[in-house]
Amino acid sequence: MKRPLVILTVFYCFGIILGDLIWVNFWAITATGIIILVVVNLLKRHDYLFLVSILFLMLLNGVANLKNSYSLPKCHIVNFVYPPTSSLGAQGDQGSFLYSLDGFIDSVPEVTNNYTEFIFCARQIQIDKLRWRCCGKVLVKVNFSARLNYGENLALIGNLKRLYGFNVVSKNYKDFLSRQDIYLTTRINDPRQIIRRPGNSGNKLTRYSLWVRAKAEDIIRQFSEDLPASILSAMVLGQKRNVPLLINNSMVKSGTVHILVVSGFNVGIVAFIVNLLFKIMRIPRRWRIILVMVCLIVYCFVTGASNPVIRATIMGIIFLLSYLLKKEPDICSSLAAAALFILVINPRQLFDVGFQLSFASVLAIVYLYPRLKALINPEEFRFRIWKLICEGSLVSFCAWLGTLGIIAFNFHIIAPVTVLANIFVVPLAAIITLCGFTLVLSGLVCPSLANLFSIPTTMLINFLLSLNAAIIKLPFAYFYL
Repeated sequence: MKRPLVILTVFYCFGIILGDLIWVNFWAITATGIIILVVVNLLKRHDYLFLVSILFLMLLNGVANLKNSYSLPKCHIVNFVYPPTSSLGAQGDQGSFLYSLDGFIDSVPEVTNNYTEFIFCARQIQIDKLRWRCCGKVLVKVNFSARLNYGENLALIGNLKRLYGFNVVSKNYKDFLSRQDIYLTTRINDPRQIIRRPGNSGNKLTRYSLWVRAKAEDIIRQFSEDLPASILSAMVLGQKRNVPLLINNSMVKSGTVHILVVSGFNVGIVAFIVNLLFKIMRIPRRWRIILVMVCLIVYCFVTGASNPVIRATIMGIIFLLSYLLKKEPDICSSLAAAALFILVINPRQLFDVGFQLSFASVLAIVYLYPRLKALINPEEFRFRIWKLICEGSLVSFCAWLGTLGIIAFNFHIIAPVTVLANIFVVPLAAIITLCGFTLVLSGLVCPSLANLFSIPTTMLINFLLSLNAAIIKLPFAYFYL
């Protein structure tokens, strides 16, 4: 079987989709899987039946994993929250019943429009005078400015609301939260509802990664103005929270908003810079490759470990391992490994738009680009510049074609100008990203040198924004469905 990992991943994805469409008992799936596993061991000498059994087993794994991801443990916090129709009457109304939660902050608190939002990991819940140990996450919105940090131990007092209790929350938003295992939310209106506990919790690697990211953001803000700093933080660190909505919408219209998300391109730049530095330091090739892989993992955590970064990191590690083991790398198998890694941990990510766009664009480039290149044959162009423009146009067209249906279905917009925009914007974004990394590194080593990089970086960002604004003004640049 050619590229077995790709085929197994496809059947696993089909199993997830099937599990979302039909209702079936988890234990029934598990029993069926065990039976098939026994049959597989008995059919080792029958190649065709053995292969069919393996693929069917992978399909069942997808179904079972999805069903299992929806099941919550008995100690989950949602099981302690009274539904709105509780027999307790007015006291059982989820909007008026008070709860006390002990736990820690499990995300970076984000301050937006004078309120703070973070994810709270609960460890204990108190209702009246009764306490229970619990688990689960709660989305917390604080209606005032509060200095809070990741991992800080807190006690929160307030109402807990199930997501279906909100009329203003769209289904897409509820699905987005449920993919993060968040089913409850609470709103804090008074500082007295927050009680600080001694000590810190959370993952130590995450705390270190957040410290590195905060340090890098401080350097970017120190040597750049507000607008360029927000764009650079998004392109280098994946932090879009300070990017103005007007600019974000402008890039959505031109189909270039992907440059504000850390993806495979950024991971490639990190690998290039780190490898170059280690090469200058004369570190042996084997250790250099290992250190580059470690740096890619750290960068993945620093940028928030989003789906595009995880995909690119896994693919990069697989490619580096192939060079380390002196084997020919295969991009399709690497892509399948990245998808399988993400979906085994959380199968519901298959329905996430970011996941779909990330993998669809790469798949489209992998399968369409060689065929279109062979059809047009840019090698015959006399001037190298025309060859580069043609190849860049083909890559942009393939990525646009691969994501066209997903974008149109979810965002109700089609932007034909995307192909043209990416020809100019992507190379420019590459230079800006490279300058951004150089700015951060020079800010750490030699702050006076960082001023030299901040000036051209700011000029390039302003030019990029002006170019993007001019592109979306072209006739038929985009239209809404």
